[in-house]
Amino acid sequence: MGVERMLFPRPEEERISVPRKPVEATCPACGSTDVARYPVANFIGPRMVTKCQDCFHHLSVDVPTADDHWPPWRPATWGRPGTRAG
Repeated sequence: MGVERMLFPRPEEERISVPRKPVEATCPACGSTDVARYPVANFIGPRMVTKCQDCFHHLSVDVPTADDHWPPWRPATWGRPGTRAG
């Protein structure tokens, strides 16, 4: 993990958005091919979601990998198994 992933300058934009990467898939709910993968903040932690951009049907919700760079910071104990103490 490099310093550039830990320190960020104050944003200059009024609204901050995350780019959605198009994927080659077809939505099983509506048949659209406008499907994208992007990071979300979920109640169970950071996740990468693959979602139809027309009807917002979830195709998949995955735990982010190191290549996803999400979240942009990682705790030192990321990926270690938990204990009974939490």
